[in-house]
Amino acid sequence: MKIKKLEIVGFKSFVDRTVINFDHDVTGIVGPNGCGKSNVVDAIKWVQGEQSASRLRGKAMDDVIFNGCESRGPHGFAEVSLTFANDDGLAPPEYREYAEIKVTRRLDRSGKSDYRINGAAVRLMDITNLFLGTGVGRRAYSIIEQGRIGYIVSSKPADRRAIIEEAAGITKFKIRKQAAERKMDATRQNLLRVTDIIGELERNLKSLERQAQKAERYKNYRAEQRDLELHVASFRYLELFGEQKVVAHRLTTASDTADTVRQALRVREAEIEARRAELQLVSTEVEEAQRESYRLDNEVRALEGEIKQQRQRLEDYQEREQTAARDLEEVTAQRAGLVDERDHLVRALEEAESAEEEAASVLEVENDELMRRRTAVEEAERAVNNARARVTDAQTRIARAEAVSAGFQRRKNEAQARLNKLRDERDDLAGRVMELAQSRSELDARLDGLRSGREQTAERKQQVEDELVALREERVACDADVEQLREELTTKRSRLRSLQELQQRFEGVGAGVRALMTRFADNDQERAARGVLGLVADRVESDDQYTRALAAALGDKLQHIVVDGVDAGLEAIGFLREAGKGRAALVPRTPRHQATQTPAVHGPGVLGRLVDRLRFAPEDRALIEHLLGDVTVVNSFDEAIALHRSQPAHGLLVTLSGERIEADGTIMGGAEDDSGAHMLSMKREMRQLDVEVADLTARWDARVARQGELRTAIAQRQAEMDSARTAAHDAEIAIVSIEKDLRNIEEESSRARRRNEDVAGEVEDLAYNLEQAEDEERESQREIEGARDTELEAEQALGAQTNVLEDRRYAVEEQSARVTEVRVRAAQAKERAEGDRNAVDRLERSLTELTHRHERLAAEILAASGHQERVKGLIMDAVEGLSVSTEQAMRAQEVLAEVRVRYDAAQEEMGHHEVELKELRAQIEAVGSSVNELKIRSRELELAISHLLESVTERHEVNLPKILTDYHARELPDATMLLRIDELQKLISRMGEINLMAIEEFEEKNGRFQYMAGQRADLEDALSQLERAIRQMNKQSREMFKEAFLSINERFKRIYPEMFRGGKAELKLTDPDNILESGVDIIAQPPGKRLGSLELMSGGEKALTAVALIFAIFQYKPSPFCILDEVDAPLDEANISRFAQAIRQMTARSQFIVITHSKRTMEYTDVLYGVTMEQAGISKLVAVELRGERSGMMEVPAAAVA
Repeated sequence: MKIKKLEIVGFKSFVDRTVINFDHDVTGIVGPNGCGKSNVVDAIKWVQGEQSASRLRGKAMDDVIFNGCESRGPHGFAEVSLTFANDDGLAPPEYREYAEIKVTRRLDRSGKSDYRINGAAVRLMDITNLFLGTGVGRRAYSIIEQGRIGYIVSSKPADRRAIIEEAAGITKFKIRKQAAERKMDATRQNLLRVTDIIGELERNLKSLERQAQKAERYKNYRAEQRDLELHVASFRYLELFGEQKVVAHRLTTASDTADTVRQALRVREAEIEARRAELQLVSTEVEEAQRESYRLDNEVRALEGEIKQQRQRLEDYQEREQTAARDLEEVTAQRAGLVDERDHLVRALEEAESAEEEAASVLEVENDELMRRRTAVEEAERAVNNARARVTDAQTRIARAEAVSAGFQRRKNEAQARLNKLRDERDDLAGRVMELAQSRSELDARLDGLRSGREQTAERKQQVEDELVALREERVACDADVEQLREELTTKRSRLRSLQELQQRFEGVGAGVRALMTRFADNDQERAARGVLGLVADRVESDDQYTRALAAALGDKLQHIVVDGVDAGLEAIGFLREAGKGRAALVPRTPRHQATQTPAVHGPGVLGRLVDRLRFAPEDRALIEHLLGDVTVVNSFDEAIALHRSQPAHGLLVTLSGERIEADGTIMGGAEDDSGAHMLSMKREMRQLDVEVADLTARWDARVARQGELRTAIAQRQAEMDSARTAAHDAEIAIVSIEKDLRNIEEESSRARRRNEDVAGEVEDLAYNLEQAEDEERESQREIEGARDTELEAEQALGAQTNVLEDRRYAVEEQSARVTEVRVRAAQAKERAEGDRNAVDRLERSLTELTHRHERLAAEILAASGHQERVKGLIMDAVEGLSVSTEQAMRAQEVLAEVRVRYDAAQEEMGHHEVELKELRAQIEAVGSSVNELKIRSRELELAISHLLESVTERHEVNLPKILTDYHARELPDATMLLRIDELQKLISRMGEINLMAIEEFEEKNGRFQYMAGQRADLEDALSQLERAIRQMNKQSREMFKEAFLSINERFKRIYPEMFRGGKAELKLTDPDNILESGVDIIAQPPGKRLGSLELMSGGEKALTAVALIFAIFQYKPSPFCILDEVDAPLDEANISRFAQAIRQMTARSQFIVITHSKRTMEYTDVLYGVTMEQAGISKLVAVELRGERSGMMEVPAAAVA
């Protein structure tokens, strides 16, 4: 899966569409820092699914979208497409038939992300799975970025392991394992929930059966209560309905009386209205006369007020005229004074402006001199700063050299102390190795003994486990049998109890029969002593096919009560008569006369005498022969009709379907309900249930006993199993502990040996480092002496330049003082001129204002004189009008008195008529009260009927008027019936809360229980399958990692000396016994140096070590392509050549894309792409083909790079 083409639009600095074709083995990407070279690598990582913005050198994912620059606005989206050639067929099976695979990723500023493979929308997981195990991916070893080369060497062993895992191809197994473990956790949680649900269901199922039986009794009580309540309610409805009719008649009569009185009232009211109209006319005349009198009075008062007001205005105008004359004289005097003052200020202003111009000219000359002197000061300051910088530089060199010297001395002391400590440690390690060897011998002997005991325990454990499995299988079968028998027994017993309760309540029989049979319901011995033996239906039974025939033959006789004799029957009849409990038919057990035997009937369809098909007690034969001795059973109704016609002298014929034909031709049949047959079937079912319950109980007891035996045996075997398991566990723990101790000893021995070697190497390195530190310290002392000489010369120069600067600053201060003095004089002259101008302007404004005021005062005097003349005329007119209005007001008072006399006479007559009207209204009120009372009673009855109907509808969901006929034939409700209703209510109340859905809930819960049990089995099976899958993945991962590690290590050992021209290196596991979790250490020894820590290597040595490891991985499992981003930066020229040659050697199996600044690396590439930024913030590409027939340059800002 080599890269064929990369297409970029709007990604980081590549705003325009850029297409890069990778048609060569080695492609180089070059350019200055910050031009966007690494953005190409970021684009490849991003399109492969990278989700971390920081790994793409950003803070948020939308940072990858071009954000604009000075010449271009921001882009709306980023899109990158990467096309792979699938010639090697490494793609997953679903893409293997494609010659090319194009992966596309697009992100817009709204945050919407889109992934595609060959144009089809996919998920991020699909992109990740595409590259799993191929060595290609956003974080695989195929992309080595800036800084990652050092990370490979300096990272923790556990982090370094990831590179080996990717090469081994187990990354996909790790991902699948993690997914499987998550599924296992979820499955365990589901299993816990399912187990809890099953436990809850088991607890609920035990109580639901009892609730169902209770619900059945509740329904029976409610049915009886409903019948009695409807009986009472129907008679109460008729009672209320009758009273409502009576009240309605009385209401009609009272309403007629009220109408008569209202008619008389309306006549009298019409007469009063006429009188009231006449009174209203007189009242209107009174009001008009009164209004006229009021109007004239008001007019007189208004004229008097107006005269007073006009006289006041006349006085005001006279006063205003006098005031304006005085003000006019004052304004004339003020104008003369202001004119003199203005002339004086104009002359002073001319002198001030002349002084201001002279001061400005002097200030300009002095300012020029000040600027010249300040320039000289700046030049002196620059000279001083230069001298001071030379002093500071010298002091910095001295401080740096002294710090280096002190550091050298400190390092010498630390190295010496470390050297002494390492020598002591070396002696301790030798003694520790001997102690560990002795401990290992002792632990080996103990381990052999424990392993022998473990094998014996395992054999006994297997034997007990086989026995336990067999017992548990038998117990499972036994539990199933017990549960099945329990369910059957529960069902049968429940049905039997229901039938027994029905029989005990004698449902479906007459009231008299029920009263006699329930009279001694709780005392069978007393009932027998009274001679009451039971119903006829209880004394005989038949097979199912003869049930309808027997019911048809006996008819109502099924409900006859069998008594011991006539005396017992008479006593029972007396009881019914006294108690008023209804009627009943009684038959003696031994009839005094047997029925006349009829000739036997023969013919088609005849099945024989019915008596011969029945079962009954021997002592009841006389009774049964009496009742059924002449009954013949016929197969069908048609055959019975034929026999009746052919043999008239027959007895009673009954058919299997329940029709009966008597000798006199009476026929009974049709679709009548089979209550008699139902009674016989119910009794037969009860007898059958008694037998089945007894049989099931015996079988259930036997299986429960076996269940106990199995439980005991299993407990014994389980105890033995636990004992064996404990012994095996203890032995295993001891073995594991010893093995762990052995591993620890081996590891400690290995560490001690390695540490001993490390200590020896470090001792030699420290001795060498001490010598080098002494040489470097001497060089630092020489540097300090030279810097101090330079410091002395710089300080002398600084002193001379400082003196010059002080002189020039003093000259500037003197000139600044002179400039300030001149500026003050100029400001004072300007301030005086400005003050004089403001004063002249103020006087001009005052003169203008006084002139305007003089004109206004003259106008006011003239106007006030005119107003006085006009007001005097108005006063004379008002006095004349007042005289006329006063005379008219007196005449209006006389008219008003006359009209009021007429109004008082009409009002007295009106009073007499209103007394008569009041008497009529009292009569209406009395009649209306009676009507209202009747209406209230009618409404009460209506509400009572409505409430009764609503109550019945709400409680029993029936329409009471429609069922009245069902109860009118019955007797009136009495106290006994009401007591029974209360008794039933108490029975229902004592039952407490009833779950009417118990039966349905039981069936639902039981079905759910079975379903959840199946779910639990499925979950346990799924958990087992996941555990097997994880074990298989661990096994396969362990084998693949071991193979890859060993092979990569061999190649690393071979490549390292080639890269370094000597030396040695290898990979080691930090925990060889735990291959799946062990980290990977790099042990490296460059040529000419001792074996030591990687952290002590130089940057170039670290980089070359990491390159050697990467190339070793590539030789084991070549990635289709490899991207190296400035990996050669830490290498010198010689190592770069070896690095580039190694890349060229691997091009047969991998494609390389190299980002570099090294000219030597560029020489080994087939094509170079130069990244430039002609416009700030926008990257462009320039291609240079270095190998092949074509060579040239082309610019590709938005087109394909070929």
